[in-house]
Amino acid sequence: MTKRLLLACLAAILFLTACGNSTKPQKKVVIYFANASGTDLAAVDLDVNKKSAEELPRYVIEKLLEGPTDSKMSRAIPSETKLLSVTTENALVKVDFSKEFYHEEGIYDILAIASVVKSLCSINGVEQVLITVEGEPFVTTGGKELGILKEGDIVFDADALAQDEEDVTLYFSDLNAEYLVPEIRRVKVRRGEALEKLVVQELIAGPKTNQAGRTVPQETKIRSIEIKDNVCFVNLSSEFVSKNMVGSTAERLIIYSIVNSLTELSGIDKVQFLIEGEKRDVYQHMFFNEPFSRDVSMIQK
Repeated sequence: MTKRLLLACLAAILFLTACGNSTKPQKKVVIYFANASGTDLAAVDLDVNKKSAEELPRYVIEKLLEGPTDSKMSRAIPSETKLLSVTTENALVKVDFSKEFYHEEGIYDILAIASVVKSLCSINGVEQVLITVEGEPFVTTGGKELGILKEGDIVFDADALAQDEEDVTLYFSDLNAEYLVPEIRRVKVRRGEALEKLVVQELIAGPKTNQAGRTVPQETKIRSIEIKDNVCFVNLSSEFVSKNMVGSTAERLIIYSIVNSLTELSGIDKVQFLIEGEKRDVYQHMFFNEPFSRDVSMIQK
């Protein structure tokens, strides 16, 4: 009887120890600086063993603002940037920076954003980040609000940060085919090439993250794209329709994937579709012969 009681006590101790370990404070997070040339992110382990969960978001941002100690790295956030506030609501961290967060040349914004989002998302329990500047929403080079970001929303080509590049926001389907989800991508703009054409090309190429699904058939070809009076006329090949035999819900995702992506760009308010140079009365279920305006209700909150 005594032996059984002893074994029961030992089992209880082991159980309580295991439970205690599951709530142990986080010992390390990963923070991200830019590499020395400012063309990619570099990861650094940060010891946070003595920090409480409530302190971690502010501590991480303060370390990013301090910059790296390794000469092979550089700061991703502009050096004069000040941290104005950090608040946490469940899995969302809201960070407000001073106006210096906007880079004077505009081409490093994606690295600064990626640095903040990826670093904060390495904290246990943090899944989303909202960046504001002086209390106002962060606005992209296309004049649109950035909104709430997850780690997987930011995708950029590491070999591409140069003067002839732009950040674009592309909208793909979520994995449940119910809403559109954004993917921020840096694209190289060749001299004389239209950014609106690149946006559609990137949509045809499909998402680079496994958290989103394709909307535009990869067989689709661009016949022409031009802007007149803030309306973008997108002339696509017949495969845009024939390779998308879907229901009405998926059809809306397909159309607004393009519409919402193009209306992220300055100077585009609506999108008029043409198929092989002609207006089409209906896509499959939806009316398709009039310009489409942006629909934010399609974007996942």
